[in-house]
Amino acid sequence: MRTLRIFFTALLLTVSVAAFAQAPDDDPGKQIGDLRGQLDQIEKGMKDDNITDSAIDDLRGQAADVATKSQKVSSALSPNRDAAKARLDQLGPAPAAGTKEAPELAATRKDAQKAFDAVDAQIKQADGITLEAQQTNSQLADLRRIRFQQFLSRRTASPLSRPFWSEPAKAFPRDSANLSDFAGGVKADLVKSWTDGNRVALILCSLFGVLLMTVVRFYLEQRARSLTANRMPPGRLRRSALILGITLTSALTTGLGTQLLYLGFNWEETFSDETDTMAKALVRIVFFGAFIAGLGRALISAKRPSWRLPALSDETALSLRRFPMLFSLAVVLFYFLKELNRTIGTSLAATVMTSSLQALVLTTLTAIGLVRLSRSHKIDEDGETPAPRPIWASLFIAAAWIAIVASWIGLLTGFVAFASFLAGQVVWTVIVLSTTYLAMRLVDDLFETLLSEKGPMSARAQAVFGTHPRLLDQAGVLLSGIVRLALFMFGLVAVISGFGAGASDILTLGTKLQTLKIYDFEFKPDQILTAIGLFFLGLLAVRVIKNWLSEQYLPRTNLDPGMRSSLTTLLGYVGVVIVVAIALLAMGLSVQNVAWVASALSVGIGFGLQAIVSNFISGLILLAERPVKVGDWVVLDDAEGDIRRINVRATEIQVADRSTIIVPNSSFITKPVRNMTMANPQGRVLIKLPMPLDTDPMEAREHMLEAMQAHKQVLETPGPSVTLDNIDRAAMTFAVTCYVGGPRDVGSVKSDLLFDIIARLRKSDIPLLRPQDLVLRGGGNMSDVVGPAAESAPKASTDDPSS
Repeated sequence: MRTLRIFFTALLLTVSVAAFAQAPDDDPGKQIGDLRGQLDQIEKGMKDDNITDSAIDDLRGQAADVATKSQKVSSALSPNRDAAKARLDQLGPAPAAGTKEAPELAATRKDAQKAFDAVDAQIKQADGITLEAQQTNSQLADLRRIRFQQFLSRRTASPLSRPFWSEPAKAFPRDSANLSDFAGGVKADLVKSWTDGNRVALILCSLFGVLLMTVVRFYLEQRARSLTANRMPPGRLRRSALILGITLTSALTTGLGTQLLYLGFNWEETFSDETDTMAKALVRIVFFGAFIAGLGRALISAKRPSWRLPALSDETALSLRRFPMLFSLAVVLFYFLKELNRTIGTSLAATVMTSSLQALVLTTLTAIGLVRLSRSHKIDEDGETPAPRPIWASLFIAAAWIAIVASWIGLLTGFVAFASFLAGQVVWTVIVLSTTYLAMRLVDDLFETLLSEKGPMSARAQAVFGTHPRLLDQAGVLLSGIVRLALFMFGLVAVISGFGAGASDILTLGTKLQTLKIYDFEFKPDQILTAIGLFFLGLLAVRVIKNWLSEQYLPRTNLDPGMRSSLTTLLGYVGVVIVVAIALLAMGLSVQNVAWVASALSVGIGFGLQAIVSNFISGLILLAERPVKVGDWVVLDDAEGDIRRINVRATEIQVADRSTIIVPNSSFITKPVRNMTMANPQGRVLIKLPMPLDTDPMEAREHMLEAMQAHKQVLETPGPSVTLDNIDRAAMTFAVTCYVGGPRDVGSVKSDLLFDIIARLRKSDIPLLRPQDLVLRGGGNMSDVVGPAAESAPKASTDDPSS
């Protein structure tokens, strides 16, 4: 008990000390004063004429942080103001003039009013800081966008003109002197690192850095291949894990090796500011270049086709095997030159020439890579036409070609900054897409291995979670889809971040068109472009979601194929409607305008599109009520076959000769339809078999039953039966009946049974009914047979007497 008392006392003292220590920081007045000072510093930095884009981004982040903190202060003070207001309401208003009041009550009311005014003033100050910070953030965004547009629209001399080459030649002596001074400073810093620094640290860091970039990297890659091949469960996860391992190994070993070299040379901090800045920039650039080379080499995997993750042929991989290293070297070289030009202060002409060379090299490499990719994609190794590319890949290739051509045009016309920017964006987008693709495949393979019903880890996961295998499989697909969506959003943000302030800056680049106004609606170019972009992106998203549902998620559910097709089709309709509505809203059309247009078109729809609307509504009814569904065997008028697809306007029925009949959806609503597989999918085989009257019916019946019981497709329940259907003067007729799994099997089973029954009857010498022959014989002394048309034939009562 004493121990517990001592413990709680110590705990109380600790909490009290912490509370007293944090009391000054929790003072709202001090917090508001600090936030005001931060906001003043941000506004002061915004007015700097030499502000950079990175500084603007930092100030925007600081302004957003100030707005968030001030909102928290205001929210924290709101309960205090509410309490003070409630206290004032409880005390009531001050009495009228000339009315006496107790001094204690007046003092209490005065103190309560003072407390309320103090808290209310602090809340107003915090709200004012929040509003001012938000406005400052908007001003910084506008400043960033304006600088971005000015940068892209800056025009210099064209490479086809003489000033483009003469100006760098004039500035060459000064640029050469600056470069020589910088090189001399770097050389002096390196010598100083050897003489005045720690030589042991320099040698050890250099040695370990070189070993890390060479021997250690090759060893780690071999170990990664061995571990993925021998230790990981079989499946696709091996490939994606190996590619991730090779990418990270290449980036980390090369980047950390370069960092060790930097630490060795600058162990005693002997580098000057310029040398240290360039050295740090070089470390970052080499790290990024190693990541590019490792990622491209691992994805292409030219020497190991079985471990290749993308769907590339061996010819394509071999033709592209050198491009990751070339892109990596180009990125490292040109970004190093960019940092060098900024550090030594080269002339504008030299900077323009460097940017032109960067745009030309990067776009040329990209164009050659796209040409080789398209050339090797036309015919595969077996001489057959390969499967078509995914739609996103085709769209990206088309956009890349547009950007390349635009970059070349900008370079030739003197917009070097614009050309260099497009070239860099193409390379950056390729890197982001490759990284996002690897991450998505890794996520898919990981969830498939851990949660898939057929995965190697399925039994262990079922034992851990205690769920049904199919539910576990569905959970894996859902989690994979959610993570893939998050990765896609991260990749999209990463691509857009390369455009400076955002993709909206690209839309407002160039000449601003005047607003077109029709009646009360204004058509703005940016809204129209945004609506078009949202429309196509929405259609692409709907298609991706439909494919994901139909190919991955719904097959893992207990729904039948018809229900899965109906759900996918309905989702497509709803998605298209939502996409169209979003595009119209983005264009500026309100719901009222959309309703007005719809009412104006209703007259035309009512007179000219009755059949289309009727079929469309009928299609929705078919998908909702599902009297027929995909896979049903139906009979409608002269059409009999399987329903293959229910579209917006018509339904496709595949008949026995493999042809397709297109039937309007309204026919399924207004006409009688025989659904052979709706309630009972069984098919009935009926054979009428006539036999002579002298046949033993019991023996014949036994042979028929044996033939039906021996057939594998004949169902036991309901059982087969043989009945004596009819007896006349010429024959007795047996009715042979049995049931099969579906109406589609009736024809083939009936043929098999007929072959078997005939063979059994002939083997038992049971004759089949044959048609009776009429034989007419004529002899030498016989007179001609009197026929109905002979002259001596008797006359009927209905014949003409005169004939």
